[in-house]
Amino acid sequence: MKKAVKTVSFMVFATMLAKIMGMVRDMFFASSYGTGVESAAYLNASRIPLLFFDLTLGVAILSTFIPVFNRYLQKQDKKQAIEFANNFINLVLVISTVFCILGILFSKQLANFIAPGMAEEARLLTSRLLIILLPTTIFTSVAYSFVGILQSFDEFNIPAIISLVSNLSVIAYLIFANDKFGIYGVAVAMLIGWSLQALIQIPSLIKKGYRYKFTLDIKNEGILDVFRLALPVLISSWVQPICVMINTIFASYLNNGQAVSGLEFANRLYIIIVGVFAFGITNYIFPSLSQMSGSGDDTGFLEVMKKSIRVMCLIIAPIMAGMIILARPIITAVYGRGEFSQTSIALTSTALLFYSFGMLSFGINEIINKCFYAAKDGKTPMIASIFGIASTIVTSFVFTFVLGLGIGGLALSASISAIVVSVILIVKMHKKTGSFFDKEFILYLIKIISSAVVMGAVVLAVHKYIKAYGIYIEIISCAAVGAIVYFALLFLFKIKEIREVIK
Repeated sequence: MKKAVKTVSFMVFATMLAKIMGMVRDMFFASSYGTGVESAAYLNASRIPLLFFDLTLGVAILSTFIPVFNRYLQKQDKKQAIEFANNFINLVLVISTVFCILGILFSKQLANFIAPGMAEEARLLTSRLLIILLPTTIFTSVAYSFVGILQSFDEFNIPAIISLVSNLSVIAYLIFANDKFGIYGVAVAMLIGWSLQALIQIPSLIKKGYRYKFTLDIKNEGILDVFRLALPVLISSWVQPICVMINTIFASYLNNGQAVSGLEFANRLYIIIVGVFAFGITNYIFPSLSQMSGSGDDTGFLEVMKKSIRVMCLIIAPIMAGMIILARPIITAVYGRGEFSQTSIALTSTALLFYSFGMLSFGINEIINKCFYAAKDGKTPMIASIFGIASTIVTSFVFTFVLGLGIGGLALSASISAIVVSVILIVKMHKKTGSFFDKEFILYLIKIISSAVVMGAVVLAVHKYIKAYGIYIEIISCAAVGAIVYFALLFLFKIKEIREVIK
């Protein structure tokens, strides 16, 4: 237990530090470029390689590679495990390289697809930046394959810090060289950062006994297992990236394209905040869940899942309430300087406010999805994701072009999509386990949500009284008062998980 607490604590700390550096990176970028043409073009260009990775290789690596690799390790067959890993990595390299080449050849068409409502000048700049950024797909794929190997060997610390390296690379550029090389240099710095994510893992891989060998046997038993698992898992992972893509396309028609940057800055900050805990917990529990599922330990599997969700809800609920109330002060404090104007602040804070309504569902989805993947059930998350994507398409169109809600409507559509997916996953998991959504869990949720609502009411009162004293005093005071009220209520309700979170 002590080892688990220390490992998760370090992962949360490292993830938090990396996310903070990501926020600092975005702060420097926003200060230099605001929500103007160069900003929108770069954010659109960086979205395309990430979109390809998320839609094809990302979840396949983390949600099908790890279970298959762990199966070999459970059989005490490290040699075959490494052989499978090499086949998988080389297959990933081929796929990502082909995409990179095709993307470079059709960069203009991709730019027109992702931002059809923007001016021709912005789309042309997007296509040029895209050519520089496309190779990040190759390094991303290799880096995350290495993460899968190290996590399967119970090495979580190095994978937890890789994002820190890429963020520091871009931050260094923005501080020391941005004035000389401009927006094209930002793209090059990002490319260098992603290459470093793969390179820094190599010493740990060697230490664990991994040796790279170029071999590509698509008939390898492990590769065939990945193919069998991959399709439903891939489709089930599409909801978040496709929702972002849909919203980006719609946003290109709003506010002369500025809504693209506003939506992206809000989404990045949102993911940074919720991701610190969601990804830290899921990355740690997934290999264990895979092993429990493979050995038939249903009791242990259910216990880990329920405890993870309880801790997730305990942490995310007050953050969600605080983000809804303090969206504008937070955006002002994080981005409000340099070229980031009052218009940019208004757009981004509106998006953050409506994104926040889906925060709790986002965290729950991350955990339950991983549980289904570990149990080799990709069909259920796939069905839930299809409904989530359909919800996004319909609500984005209605909120934007029928009701005229603008950027807030796009962010709200993403939140509704997350809620739809979480409801489906919870219902399906309850049917699967028979004891997931019981009276004890419902009572726990009622206590947590009630505590967050009371805390939110107190924070709102403090916010109205103290906002005249400045942004930073306002945020710090609201956070301090909110934390005291929330933790006091948790102790009053005798929520036992609070002691584990404090540890």
